Amino acid sequence: MRYQWWTPEFWRMVSGLILFSFALTHFLNHALGLISLDVMMYVQDWRRGFWRSWPGTFLLAGAFLTHISLALWKIAKRRTWRMPVVEAVQIISGLAIPIMGAGHVFNTRVVHSLYGFDDNYAVILNAIKMGAGWKQSIFLIVVWVHSTIGLNHWLRSKVSYPNWSPVFWTLSLLIPSLALSGWVEGARQVSYGMTEQQILSPQMATAKEAMYNTAHLTIWVIFGAFVLMILFARLLDWIKAGPVISFADGSKVQAPAGATLLEISRLGKTSFAAVCGGRGRCTTCRCLITSGAETLPAPTGAELAALERMDHPENIRLACQIKPVQPLSVRPLMPVRKAERPASEFDAMRWGVEQRITVMFVDLRGFTSLAERLYPFDSIFLLNRFFEVMAAQVERHNGIVDKYLGDGFMALFGMRGSMGNGSKNAILAAQGMLAALEQTNEEFRMAIGESLRMGIGVHTGRAVLGRVGDLKSGAMTALGDSVNVAARLENLNKEFNSELIVSDSALSSSGLPLDGWEHQEVELRGRDSVITIYIARASAAGA
Repeated sequence: MRYQWWTPEFWRMVSGLILFSFALTHFLNHALGLISLDVMMYVQDWRRGFWRSWPGTFLLAGAFLTHISLALWKIAKRRTWRMPVVEAVQIISGLAIPIMGAGHVFNTRVVHSLYGFDDNYAVILNAIKMGAGWKQSIFLIVVWVHSTIGLNHWLRSKVSYPNWSPVFWTLSLLIPSLALSGWVEGARQVSYGMTEQQILSPQMATAKEAMYNTAHLTIWVIFGAFVLMILFARLLDWIKAGPVISFADGSKVQAPAGATLLEISRLGKTSFAAVCGGRGRCTTCRCLITSGAETLPAPTGAELAALERMDHPENIRLACQIKPVQPLSVRPLMPVRKAERPASEFDAMRWGVEQRITVMFVDLRGFTSLAERLYPFDSIFLLNRFFEVMAAQVERHNGIVDKYLGDGFMALFGMRGSMGNGSKNAILAAQGMLAALEQTNEEFRMAIGESLRMGIGVHTGRAVLGRVGDLKSGAMTALGDSVNVAARLENLNKEFNSELIVSDSALSSSGLPLDGWEHQEVELRGRDSVITIYIARASAAGA
């Protein structure tokens, strides 16, 4: 899901990534205690050189204020506390971070900035081993849990995440373990007096304690005011009930005022799919408004972008983005069934992932008439030999055969890595396939009395990749306008008496030369706009 830069979701994501980068470098610095205290302190100087500079301070403080402000605003807008356990853990851990971390910040950054106190590892580890070690350990775990949940929600809609998720979860366990072990080992070295320790003067300690108490009191006042605001909002919701929402299964829910349709569904028996956790980062919560769609405000922001890209009718909306004020009748388009939850929560492909890829269609020309002259067994043998040779070229150039279509097939390139490599590999594979066809013709020309011919169409664009079928045997495929364009380009080879047609988007991103390629502007069936294509005859295509 792509975000406009001015949306709250975009800035919450960016600020969260900045805070995570700070926490990650901090924890990795802890882990160096397993090597030696000197190495910890040496790397700490480099890390603090950035984060304690004016640009680093502005970036970190701005990210913290932005992230917590947007998070509190999102929580305040909730109209139900029914949610998945993981979402509840993320909210609770996020609220705990500023409360648990206030003392640590004052004992390090504040006293350093105000008094020039050298808060190096030796001093801090000495203080921790004197009794605050368990608190800091819990604080580290809370920060890490909150961060990894947020990262998982952000990454799970990425096409490559299923392949990298084992690495992600391994690191999510390994990094905090190393960090905790590292500071424990560093504290052990401090206890043996391996380095001199600096302490605050009585005056500095008294001033620091007063500021710390004031800051802590401020945090609790803000937290208390926030809780009272939420309770007041719930009281207003109780006094002024929202509309009645009717679901396709016959259930009805009296909605709290101001609740999103996703929140309302969690109050009743009907459950909406929400892979991104209701953050507007996917479209799995989309639903059909069967009655009352005219009472809803027009879609904006992330919802508008998603619906326009998928070309949905006006009565299909995202449940996490709409707040009904009038009665509605709705039908989830992607209902969650209990049997699907284990796979759907960790497999983004189950719901579909939008990505820019290169699609290739290949068709064996005149095979139907040829098959009428051959014995059925000979036809099957010939067709399998053709597929074997062509699929080898696809795989050689890092593509995959998506599906076989009678006497042709569809292949996908660029599912991993850069898009330029995908389009380049597809065109090189097409050239290799035409060369391989000549060798295949040498094998069969005497047996079948004629040469095989084929047409290839290649196009680069956005498509939805998803696993289609049951949970155990569902195969991945691509759907969308880009797939249709590639199929129609392949069919145009009949009109231009050519072997290979490549769209301008595929050729321009490939970086390959255009020697011997003819270009035309054509209108494809079902499309209003003109598309530029490049046509290769056998000699040019195989060059």
